[in-house]
Amino acid sequence: MRVLFTTWASGAHLVPMVPLARALLEAGHQVRVAVPSACAAAVARAGLVPVQICALPMAVVRAPDPARRPRGVWPTDWPVRPAALTPEQHGVLRACGDRQVRIAEAMAQGLVAFARCWQPEVVVHDASAYAGTVAAGALGVPAVGQLWGSAAVLRLDRQRLEGPPLPGYARLMRRYGADPSREPDLWLDPCPPSLALPSRARRLPVRFLPQGGSPPGSPGATRPLGLPNSLDEAPSPYGARRAGPYLGRRAAASNGRRGPGGPRRSGPVRVCAAWDDAGGPPDAVRVALCAAEARGVEVVRVGSAAEGRPPAGPLHRVLPGCRALLHQGGGASVLAAAMAGVPQLVVAPRLEHQLNGARLARAGAGMYLPADALDGTRRGAGAAGARLALDLFALLEQPSYVAAAHVLRREALAMPGPDKAVRAVTRLAGPAV
Repeated sequence: MRVLFTTWASGAHLVPMVPLARALLEAGHQVRVAVPSACAAAVARAGLVPVQICALPMAVVRAPDPARRPRGVWPTDWPVRPAALTPEQHGVLRACGDRQVRIAEAMAQGLVAFARCWQPEVVVHDASAYAGTVAAGALGVPAVGQLWGSAAVLRLDRQRLEGPPLPGYARLMRRYGADPSREPDLWLDPCPPSLALPSRARRLPVRFLPQGGSPPGSPGATRPLGLPNSLDEAPSPYGARRAGPYLGRRAAASNGRRGPGGPRRSGPVRVCAAWDDAGGPPDAVRVALCAAEARGVEVVRVGSAAEGRPPAGPLHRVLPGCRALLHQGGGASVLAAAMAGVPQLVVAPRLEHQLNGARLARAGAGMYLPADALDGTRRGAGAAGARLALDLFALLEQPSYVAAAHVLRREALAMPGPDKAVRAVTRLAGPAV
């Protein structure tokens, strides 16, 4: 069977697709990954065969300003309650959907041309790569949508989330002879059940495997030579600042004594700060991290949170040695922390980040704050950072957050692996495959 994968971005969009692609290859199927030229190197590094179908101009990729920093209060379950949204909020969602349609338009010609030449039996696309559904419709083959950790199946290709297709998307589908009402036949969902919002879409739970590998503690998990299972086995990572034992109210657990109600522990208390945006975390987050370090917490920085220093390493390798994660709320980070059983503090700049943070808070496995609530002034950043530091200390000190994070971990580990997804995809292609 030939299976064509496609996405418009690497990173969190590509990573959830890699385990299924590798499992299909191991089962003897043929796999190609059609991507814009900027993503080809990431596909090759994952051990897959990239097919370059276009170049995406930055003007097309750039998210609309209202989506990057949404204003106002949004319902915590807004994807399943579109009637509760204001006209302005629907306008933000429309701008996001129109952007994804423009990306699909830029990809469609090259993607459909390659698909017609290679003749795949199934097209697997990331949830926001609408060109994948276009190609599947043009060929008359099943389409499978790969979610990347969102709490909801976001239908930004629909007017007001549940109405008819956006006009631009409908025109694109008709251009290639596809039915505008066509939807993916199946969604692959790595989101643990307690975080996921309900949906009428046909979803198959699939366990998240960071970087395409086995999660820590799962059956058959392996580690590359020379890499520790946790930071406790490793030297102090670059980008981390050692400041002695944590001196919080329950800090006795971090310096070899028994903390209140807790088991005997040893070594420093570590937290991880991970940030995706090139500009790094907001000033308030920096203030909170400095406050944590002043209290004796060791801060391990990943991504742009490393602020010019070498990062500690891949997030999923760092987290098993940490007691909390401070991040934006991206799907891959949420799932990596869930797999590690680590409480999370989310400072969410975007709508989907806010949605993930709200679901974590509801599950008791973390806290969240919309980034828009932070004061951007220097004085305001100091006060907001002090409040964030208190939230971070609460994650470290209150056992309920750890208990809820461990429940989330058990849920995530209990989800089926990619082998089940291989069988589901094969069945979609028909009994002859």
